[in-house]
Amino acid sequence: MDPASISTCIGHHSSIIISFKNPTIEHILVDVLLTDPEYITRPLSALVLNRFSSKELAFYLPLKQTQAIPLPPKGKLDIPVLFVPDTMKLYEAAVIIHVVRQDGENWPYNDAAELNKDMKSISMSENGEIRGICWIYPIHGIPEAQPYKSAPAVVCCRARDRVEERVEVLLTGVVPGTTAMPTARNIAITTKSKTPSVQDEIQVTAGFSTTDEFLYEIQYESNKVKSQLESSVAINLVQKDRDAEFGIITLTFNIVFAPNKPMRKSATLVVRCTTGGVWKFPILLLATEAEVDDVINIEAAGLNKESVIGFRLTSQTRYPEPFTAYFLPRSSPEFVVFPQAGELLPLDTVGTRITVGFKPSMYSKKHKATLVIQTASMQWTYEINGLPPQTTPPTASAKVVSRSGYLRSATVRQRNFLRENLKLITTGASSPVKGTPLVLRAK
Repeated sequence: MDPASISTCIGHHSSIIISFKNPTIEHILVDVLLTDPEYITRPLSALVLNRFSSKELAFYLPLKQTQAIPLPPKGKLDIPVLFVPDTMKLYEAAVIIHVVRQDGENWPYNDAAELNKDMKSISMSENGEIRGICWIYPIHGIPEAQPYKSAPAVVCCRARDRVEERVEVLLTGVVPGTTAMPTARNIAITTKSKTPSVQDEIQVTAGFSTTDEFLYEIQYESNKVKSQLESSVAINLVQKDRDAEFGIITLTFNIVFAPNKPMRKSATLVVRCTTGGVWKFPILLLATEAEVDDVINIEAAGLNKESVIGFRLTSQTRYPEPFTAYFLPRSSPEFVVFPQAGELLPLDTVGTRITVGFKPSMYSKKHKATLVIQTASMQWTYEINGLPPQTTPPTASAKVVSRSGYLRSATVRQRNFLRENLKLITTGASSPVKGTPLVLRAK
């Protein structure tokens, strides 16, 4: 049976439940024992089981009763196991379940084939019948370092570009070989820019045991995020050093990040030591907006008249990919795209046709938009400009054309208003002094 794994931080506890089902049709009595894996290779009997105990004090059985637990036919028993580590090393234990019949009788030997296939050992009576049956459940306890609470290491890159970053992590409490050392609470992580050359081999400094090996991986928030980033992120261990005085191990990783679309995703760098212990370090993968793929200019056909332009696009794989097409906020509403969703044809085909329409309602403003076409793993960006229709100014000279043959003539007579005023005798009706003579005569 594969070992059941349980993990928790140093100084904390975690539990795992082992479910046992009575495979027989008899009432049985169950003995539960927590022991070391080295004992499971010895012959097991009810008398010997009582002498076994676990040297790994990190495991506990929080059962009020561990012996002679009654269990009906086909009944179930949940056995909790607590794990409380205090050292960064791998803990191993085994839960042994020994059962006998409650009525004190034995099982006939010909019924043994009908018992659970996980049966590991049986104890036989003198007459060849089965006295007791044992099941063994191995358990691995994996301690974890305290969670890293500081800011994550940031790996930033523009979409559809590539960057390499050096990331250093500090491991404390590593157990060299089989000798354990107390764990520390400090964890540090730093990011360095890529150096011109990347070492292909792991460097081991003086005082570092070559038997200490480390396994590492990047864990993502979900399987969906993993499927999106798995092809865009690569990591390899390029160097490891150990401080002989304090026992702190420094691992240097080279992270390659080549995103295909803008994103902001959190991930965790998980480091496991073969001698036991897990360290987790947060990483932020940040991809900024890429440069526009193309600039598309659409000339208007006229006010409230739609003009269109089209282009073809394929997926970046050998298989069709679903896509969505949309305009970013602040884009002019005079633009439309069709289709807004569909399927991009595979690579090396004619591609799927994308059509952009432009229908202006006025010419007095600039019409601009940003078109985004996005798949699960890729994104394209296009800058769209709406242009007014081109006009040609007239080249002939200006003239006035009259089509009427009637010409009106009029004689203009010159008037001398001063002479006419001197001939006036009295004021007119519009004067404020009605009928008054213009020339006063003396009496």
